Amino acid sequence: MNDVYQLEQVRKDFVANASHELRTPLAIIHGYLENLLDDNMIDDPEMARRFLLIMRTHTERISRIVEDMLVISRMESGEAGALKIEPFLFHSCIMDILERLESYIRHQRAEMIVTMPDPALVIQGDRFYWTQVLFNLVENALKQNPNGGLRVEIGCEQVEENIRIWVSDNGVGIPGDDLPHIFLRFFRVEKHHSQQEIKGTGLGLSIVKRAVEAHGGTIGVVSEPGCETRFTITVPVERP
Repeated sequence: MNDVYQLEQVRKDFVANASHELRTPLAIIHGYLENLLDDNMIDDPEMARRFLLIMRTHTERISRIVEDMLVISRMESGEAGALKIEPFLFHSCIMDILERLESYIRHQRAEMIVTMPDPALVIQGDRFYWTQVLFNLVENALKQNPNGGLRVEIGCEQVEENIRIWVSDNGVGIPGDDLPHIFLRFFRVEKHHSQQEIKGTGLGLSIVKRAVEAHGGTIGVVSEPGCETRFTITVPVERP
């Protein structure tokens, strides 16, 4: 009975947090629309364009929140038990992620390093979820370190009966007090660089953890701010 109560409490907290996360960008969009329509600012092309760009940014944020919520819902509805397990080259998965983030990487002049002793290493898993895992980890590193000079390493190797995957960077790092909480839903490390910067959804690392666990694996993180932050994933070669 206690487990049922805890599950219900988790669901209530999730709905409350999701409502809050959606309410803020919706309120901002509504406010700018009122300014455009009620204050006749639509007749000022420069001001109208600025308002529309802000609204587009917050619309993209809403879309990202909804997308992340759907992924979590899909994993917790039982679909994670029916993962599409197929062999795939992990190196090609890494290349797909780097291609998707190419403009981001180029804009920040980030150095991307791929470390794979065996480029032909094959993983048994659901490529969709592994793409989500890598994308979230690499995108997080780029978003949290926008000032240039970032070095990100993506690595993968087989160690006996396990496959070890890691994503590390030499950026600003994660404060020690935050480390135990970073995989919680909607938790964000507060280190944004400007008031205009749009915060992440706070769901990315929760999705990462759920996807890794669905494959019978574990994930951990260590961080020395300004030196190295490293996420390490361990999954069995043969999924249980």
